[in-house]
Amino acid sequence: MALSPTALAAFLSTGLISLAPNVLLFLFPNYAASSSSHSSANRAWLSLGQALAVGGLMGDVFLHTLPDCFADSGGHHTPDNHSRSNHHESHDHEGGRHVAGEEIGVRVLAGFAAFLALDILVRSLEDGHGHNHSLDKTNGHSNTFKKNSFKSQWRLVLSSAVLLNLLGDALHNFTDGLAIGATFAASQISSHSFGTSSTVSWLTSAFSLLKSRGGLASMSVFLHEIPHELGDFATLVNAGMSRNMAIGMQFLTSIAAFMGTALGLFSSHIIEGLGHDVLLPFTAGGESRIFLVTVFVF
Repeated sequence: MALSPTALAAFLSTGLISLAPNVLLFLFPNYAASSSSHSSANRAWLSLGQALAVGGLMGDVFLHTLPDCFADSGGHHTPDNHSRSNHHESHDHEGGRHVAGEEIGVRVLAGFAAFLALDILVRSLEDGHGHNHSLDKTNGHSNTFKKNSFKSQWRLVLSSAVLLNLLGDALHNFTDGLAIGATFAASQISSHSFGTSSTVSWLTSAFSLLKSRGGLASMSVFLHEIPHELGDFATLVNAGMSRNMAIGMQFLTSIAAFMGTALGLFSSHIIEGLGHDVLLPFTAGGESRIFLVTVFVF
């Protein structure tokens, strides 16, 4: 079954948004957290990256996600309807907006608590593993994992800071994909207007959708995704990952964006409000947990 031009434009936008920031990461120096002979220069770059990570997460939470959630919590009313409403209806509207605001706050706290619980669980597993590893060393078993070995790099993925960062990035990408897919679905044009007699005209029609509401939403996501990905990359490198491993993890989390796009395109009638009303504030809470506790402590 062939993709419609709308779906093609949505997945093309998601692919460009996921690919471009990660390709830019290859332009960064191949530095590591502390093992290089230029460790002082590396620390300066890592400090800059950490500042970018904190600023990107804080900006995404407080200047993008939460204002978007609270702006729509009051409902949509036309000026004409508002002028005809009586005092009782106005009071009910204010009460409904207050309840909606409380629900958003609860979901933000739920996201914060969920990431906190995961952090505690992962740290407890790390402590147990560290205790067993120390017992092995006392029995004469040396640690076979070198700092930059492939196996030790994968062990880093299970550390608290890295796992939370990857989970937060994947959830963030998923909600971005939901927004892109749902916006393109709302911009859907009837199939007869696409000139299906020619593949070229069909592709041209698909690219014309990039100038629609979906295209504008994709541009907005792209502009805030670049500093977000750069900050996440610096966080992973500062946790001990090699550059290539950190870039690979960034590509891996971008799969969630395609999943979100597919869900937004083909299941918008089933999950109406899920991405905006539930996942966005939940993600904001999780990202708050990351920049308040995980990123700041590096």
